[in-house]
Amino acid sequence: MLPPFLKHNVARSSSSSSKQRKSHNPLQPDMLSLELGSTTAKKYHYTKDKKPTRRSSSSISSSTQRPWLKPLLALLFILFILTYIPFFRFDDNNNNDNYHLSSRHRTTQAPSDMERDQIILYRIIGNDLPPRHKEGQTLSNLQFILDHEPEFPNTRKIFLLNRIIDPVNEATIIRLLDSYQMDYIRVPFVASEYEQLDFQLERFPDADFFHSDDYRRFSKVSKLRALDFTYHMKNLYAMNNNGGRNTAIEHGKSIPNAKWIMPFDGNCYLSKNAFKEIKLQLDKYGNDLKYFVVPMTRLLNNSVLLNDLDERPKTPEEPQIIFRYDATEEYNLNMRYGRRSKLELLWRLGALENRRLNRPTVPWEPIERPYSKDKGNFRNIGWIFRLFSGNPSQEENKKEASSIRAFNRLMAIQSSLDSLDENIARKHFRHDRPFIYNEKPMHQLRYDHWTNNHEIRTAVDRLERKAAETLKETIKRLVPLSSVTTTTADEVPFTLDTKDELGPIAKNMTILTIANYFTGEEKYGRAAANLIRVHFLNEYAVEDDDEDEYNSARRIPDDSHLLDFLSDQGYYFPSLSRVSHVVPKYSNNNRLLSTSDLTKTDVSSLLDCIRLLRHMQQLTHKEYIDLQAMMAEFLEYLVTSPTGIHLAQMTDHRGVLYDLQVTAMAAFTDDVRLFLRVANRCRMRIGKQFTAKGEQPYQESSTKGRLAAAANTPSQQTEWRAMLHYETLNLQYWTLLARGIQNAGIAKDIWHYAAANGAQISHTIVSHLKRYSDALPHLTMGDASFVKSRLQPLAYMAQAAFSHSHGRQQQIEDADIKERTERDRLWMIEHVSDFGEQWDFLDQEELDDDEEVDEEEGVHDILKLIHDDEVKGRLGIPPFWMLTSV
Repeated sequence: MLPPFLKHNVARSSSSSSKQRKSHNPLQPDMLSLELGSTTAKKYHYTKDKKPTRRSSSSISSSTQRPWLKPLLALLFILFILTYIPFFRFDDNNNNDNYHLSSRHRTTQAPSDMERDQIILYRIIGNDLPPRHKEGQTLSNLQFILDHEPEFPNTRKIFLLNRIIDPVNEATIIRLLDSYQMDYIRVPFVASEYEQLDFQLERFPDADFFHSDDYRRFSKVSKLRALDFTYHMKNLYAMNNNGGRNTAIEHGKSIPNAKWIMPFDGNCYLSKNAFKEIKLQLDKYGNDLKYFVVPMTRLLNNSVLLNDLDERPKTPEEPQIIFRYDATEEYNLNMRYGRRSKLELLWRLGALENRRLNRPTVPWEPIERPYSKDKGNFRNIGWIFRLFSGNPSQEENKKEASSIRAFNRLMAIQSSLDSLDENIARKHFRHDRPFIYNEKPMHQLRYDHWTNNHEIRTAVDRLERKAAETLKETIKRLVPLSSVTTTTADEVPFTLDTKDELGPIAKNMTILTIANYFTGEEKYGRAAANLIRVHFLNEYAVEDDDEDEYNSARRIPDDSHLLDFLSDQGYYFPSLSRVSHVVPKYSNNNRLLSTSDLTKTDVSSLLDCIRLLRHMQQLTHKEYIDLQAMMAEFLEYLVTSPTGIHLAQMTDHRGVLYDLQVTAMAAFTDDVRLFLRVANRCRMRIGKQFTAKGEQPYQESSTKGRLAAAANTPSQQTEWRAMLHYETLNLQYWTLLARGIQNAGIAKDIWHYAAANGAQISHTIVSHLKRYSDALPHLTMGDASFVKSRLQPLAYMAQAAFSHSHGRQQQIEDADIKERTERDRLWMIEHVSDFGEQWDFLDQEELDDDEEVDEEEGVHDILKLIHDDEVKGRLGIPPFWMLTSV
């Protein structure tokens, strides 16, 4: 159903001057006007405040004396309604209209004998796209058109507001059009519809194409074009380039006396002589031709139109098309903005014979339609001006300018859509919310612990014992601030041990933080915060203060520091955190967090612990900001350095760890745009790493390469253990990444995402678990224990991911994959306990870090590496994972 459009002054002459347009003649508030048919049709007026008159007794008696009168009136009324039904068009689904009603007048169906002789000039107003356009150029050019474009005889101007994303911008445009009494229709941008759209990731020739050698050899423009294709569906909706043009064509055909429809771009300007030339050609050839092509020229300064030199310019630019009301051709809705959206139809009509658009370009792009049956049924007429876009280098009549326009257009499209995605995501995203931990279940577990739930109580008791051991060791190794008051700022108050690597330190921080969270013992949180201060912020450890706050508050200020009396004044009183003073820093060039550690050790649980410590006020706001800044530096290194780019191209667990690190750091540093980019594109790895049967060919190949590179030949059992270790490690990273994206809730869920080859993360993990579940009864006790210790965390984390996706009813289009996914989910529910109960620790937290496996004779090098990963916390398993609801 086509919408009506605003028509502020129905009796206005189409040849009125721009000055007359500015004088607004609003409709009377007490009068409603409904126009049926054309502008010459009869109008029916309804007065709101007209009171019904009381019938006289004579009229009543007259009607009772004539019983045939009422049936006759009813029959006449029915005939009247039936007569006018053809003038109305009904729509049974107004909620799904592509555009909304925005006027007081409804366009109606034309009587068969009405002459079509009117020109409908549309200007399709879209969004500014910097750097292709200067910000605000749409409004400024619209103002210029309204101020200076002349009125044309028998021509109706309508502006089409084409999915303006910014509601403030749209409202400004509407007010401007209202002030000039201009007609318009509105195609709304609906965020909920846009959010349903996804990236096109599976049409490329190779899986994980953006990390392939072919993509690496592309030019920068070619890479941009390949990336541009992934935005295809989002571009079609948000830009709605050809959708807006077709809306104008369809709307124009519904206007009763419209003969010629001009669906022109929003920045197009018609001069008096240009229109005169167009009208002359339309009158001369319009009975024979359905399409007319209007060449275009670009302006570097709009003011040149204000002089009296209205002559035909050189018109080398992409032309506009005029359609006769009975033309059957439309713009291709599958050709997005920046991808031959208008050129394709021009080529089909034969207007661009020199542009061989039917030549194959790249295999993933939509194929252009063949020549139209109306090919050649057109004529070039007149000219039109394209108002200045704001960047002179893009508007000059040079080949270089065309290339700059194309490049900036691609950049602008992607930047605009990324910005749109970010703005939508920020309605729900919070950077201080845990990434892989799940707050609500953790709160519930804490309440269950306080109510003496046996299983949780046992787990927390075990956690507290481990935390006490860690606390004791931490206090020994960290010198408190009070013991180094005489140390100069350039001296380090302790020596970093060779074992002070990121993995063990992160593990200790996690244990202490979670212990503080569940037990309420602040000494654990304070020790965790001190580890962060010493190893990450180059600050001294904060001394434990045994004096309680009450006794401290009673102390007389004169007995303490000279300025201590100020401590209970100002906005910082009472203290905003557990640390009531600024912690001094020391100089240390040997930072713990190194880029080499980041390539091997997952930091997602560490970053969640920093968030928890901030929530528990163990870290000051400044310290938290400093940690964000530090992580932002490492994040930039990961995404821009050759080392980081090389890691991203890895096809085994290292590539997945890279994506996990980047998404975790992006969430922590509030870089939503980068988070969305990685969270969405990481799905391209699925078809590369996995098969539809759940195999991991690249991880298997990588593991065999490690075994082959070892000094001694591995035994069959060593090879079996190594394969289990690295395949599980890969799936562990995938599960953590999926859970982080699920918890963030701003990107598409990757858990059940099906690649072009049918591969899924969820199915690969279930296949992996099935294989070892079937093998468990046949293994030795030692091997079975090894299997369970590796697969128990993975199984329960996978079950949590299944529950999340099932609860959100993640849509799966392929019926076979959907059925397979449901079978996998049911298998998980039935068999997750095959690898132990959720609260069984299976001794993974009791690992002796000092065990010297390296010295044992006969131990294969690969087993040493596995043990090293275990000691250094590189198994992808957060400590006490069952309490964090990962």
